[in-house]
Amino acid sequence: MNTVLTDTWTTERFLAWEDKQEGKHEFDGRTVIPMTGGSLGHQRTVFNLMVALSGLLHCNTHHAAQEMRIRSGAKVRYPDVCVFAGVFDRTLRTLTDAVVLFEVLSDDTATIDRVDKPLDYAALPSLRGYVLLEQTAVAATVFRRDPGAEWIASDHSGGTIIVPGLNVSLSLADVYRGLTFDA
Repeated sequence: MNTVLTDTWTTERFLAWEDKQEGKHEFDGRTVIPMTGGSLGHQRTVFNLMVALSGLLHCNTHHAAQEMRIRSGAKVRYPDVCVFAGVFDRTLRTLTDAVVLFEVLSDDTATIDRVDKPLDYAALPSLRGYVLLEQTAVAATVFRRDPGAEWIASDHSGGTIIVPGLNVSLSLADVYRGLTFDA
């Protein structure tokens, strides 16, 4: 259940509060949104994605993180997986410079992931890609943005995708390994 705040919170106030909570919450600039656990299929997809990315990334230049807090303007989100560039600071709790973000869609979050989050994430100047992974089929929607350009979307149902901003090929078979879907 979302919590509508009775007084105005700044993003800084939210982040200070969030750091003291046991669970994770997103903040859309005016509402605190508790994060719920995903299904086993969701968790397997995220795990597989992290394993696949670990073999593709050059760890001295790019790093992958699961459910890392992202600040974009006044909004705070937790994408399923993010990739960022630069120094790996193990004490960092909030990123503002993600290169690519991944979300595994579910019935509960698909509208937010498809509509709200792309608008939020567009404010990140470093962001080159946003990838939506379906949970009911081997399929992905890849949003790519070149510096100073509009987003370009492409749909994929199998094979590989070129991860924007990283220029590496990610096998969807690797991402969905161990999962079966109805025909």
